Amino acid sequence: MNEIWVNIGTANNAARLELKEVHGTSGLGVMQLRFHFEASCRDEASARRPMWFEGKVHAVGLGTSSGYLGRLAVESSPVILHSLAATTTFVLVADLDHRQLQIIEEHRTGGMKFRLEVTGTAMTDGKLERIGVGSIECEVSQSNWVVILEQMQYRRLLLIELDAPDTSRSAEYGTALSYYRAAEKHYLNQEWRLTVESLRQTLAALVGKKADDEDEATDVAAAAKALRKESMNTTVGYPPRAEQVRLALKFMADLGAHPEVAETTKADACSTLLMVGGLLHGWQR
Repeated sequence: MNEIWVNIGTANNAARLELKEVHGTSGLGVMQLRFHFEASCRDEASARRPMWFEGKVHAVGLGTSSGYLGRLAVESSPVILHSLAATTTFVLVADLDHRQLQIIEEHRTGGMKFRLEVTGTAMTDGKLERIGVGSIECEVSQSNWVVILEQMQYRRLLLIELDAPDTSRSAEYGTALSYYRAAEKHYLNQEWRLTVESLRQTLAALVGKKADDEDEATDVAAAAKALRKESMNTTVGYPPRAEQVRLALKFMADLGAHPEVAETTKADACSTLLMVGGLLHGWQR
């Protein structure tokens, strides 16, 4: 169970802390994990006594990358249980940076598991005294973790950390970017095949086509040959060159030659996502 018992003086189990939910939020260069607790008074020793909680949070189950994430701090202090059997809520927050989340995403294989080590103090006769708290492990399912990443606005930038482009530059571009957002969500869910499929749709939508168009290798070869011939007689700018990149990436993302789902790996999905993100950022057509 996601609970911790608080010992105050000689009173064991004087209060109970139950972890109810885990949320995320974003700030200026900082993201937060927010652990929502319900405190309940189980002994008079904890009634009407201001309490302050803090601690540490660790990531668990990430192999050699498991370990300390950051300090836990109570969002609003103190926590007061006004009578026996009274309850109240409070939030312990941990600040994270983008790199920490990147490491988590590189090593997690599903949901997330955290270990919280909670300590505390209480006010007794105008003096602060340490109180015994404890630690718990909490598991967050993969679907809930994806929601938390969205709450923290993780990867609201393209993966190469360029500002997300303006969706209003054209109807085709807006459609392409919506497919790219879908690809990002599939990637967070570790759905490599669906990631590449959404990128395939992204690249076709950029020029107002459907995903099943331009499936042939001969299309890519013919277009490259034509542009090479043109470059011998005139200056070829970036937009025509970008179109060649789009065609090549579209061929990379076409799954007709990859009948087995398992053939699309994380490395395939990640590299294609990076390249298509870069193309979207500089697309001028």
